[in-house]
Amino acid sequence: MSNKPLILITGSTATGKTEIALEVAQHLPKVEIISADSRQIYRYMDIGTAKPTAEQQNQCPHHLLDMLSPEETYSAGVYERAARRIIEQIWNRGGLPIMVGGTGLYWQSALDGCFEDEAEYAPTRTKLQNRLHCEGLASLYEELGRRDPVVHARLQPGDAQRILRALEVAMVGKGSLSTLWRERKGQPLVLQQPQMISLTMARSQLYERIDQRVEQMVEQGWVEEVRSLHEMGYDPSNSALGTLGYLEISRALAGHCPWQEAIERTKQRTRRLAKRQITWCRRDRRLRELDLDVWGKAGVVQRIVGGWEYRWGSGAS
Repeated sequence: MSNKPLILITGSTATGKTEIALEVAQHLPKVEIISADSRQIYRYMDIGTAKPTAEQQNQCPHHLLDMLSPEETYSAGVYERAARRIIEQIWNRGGLPIMVGGTGLYWQSALDGCFEDEAEYAPTRTKLQNRLHCEGLASLYEELGRRDPVVHARLQPGDAQRILRALEVAMVGKGSLSTLWRERKGQPLVLQQPQMISLTMARSQLYERIDQRVEQMVEQGWVEEVRSLHEMGYDPSNSALGTLGYLEISRALAGHCPWQEAIERTKQRTRRLAKRQITWCRRDRRLRELDLDVWGKAGVVQRIVGGWEYRWGSGAS
């Protein structure tokens, strides 16, 4: 692909990536936002994934939202192909793609390419699904620890989709998922480094924001959202419903744990997710950290817009 402008806005959960991106879009021409969030691709999961609201989505075009039903699976390789196709289309329209999200595996695959994988996983995937129902996820998570301890350490024990994906690769592929990613030889998206931003803030303030946001999501109807998904026939063992928060609420709805325990567990797991996202971003030295405690929201927006103008001209509106 040719060398054209692209902005990435990433960082841990609860840093306000969506709001920052929309502010940036008010100052730059023909912005289209591409989600780099592994759960916002699912329909009917709006509150618990902090998906941009309908009003926010109306401010500029959004892509890779509401693509799948909660029982469907998705991978970084599929994301790479979809994101690159959309980026090319935006460029052809003379637009500016801004990738927004905290799923490092997704935005990194889009920018750097994925490993080549032509293995046939369907039979093994079916066997693993059967084992999931018979043995439970804990058994498969433990097995992943033996087969691929690197990926095991990065995944939460309730992340059914990624645990199954890592296991099937370890069992069928040419190597473990961590090995394949380490040795990937994908074609980079652009020749020149794109503008890559990581939003940061003090850890104590971030954790406070996370706790407040979980409480706010519950007040906005997160429990009703999960109950509605159950009523539509989506099982808690489905790929999407086994993820952070949705799993805890599902357990509480089934009477397996008290409500306050589910909420506190969700907060705790979200803080752990944020810690892993921070670690992921700090490993990629291309990312420019912008500290919200130092610059504030307006200052961060100004620096992203200024970075675009410096690289690509002063054609901003």
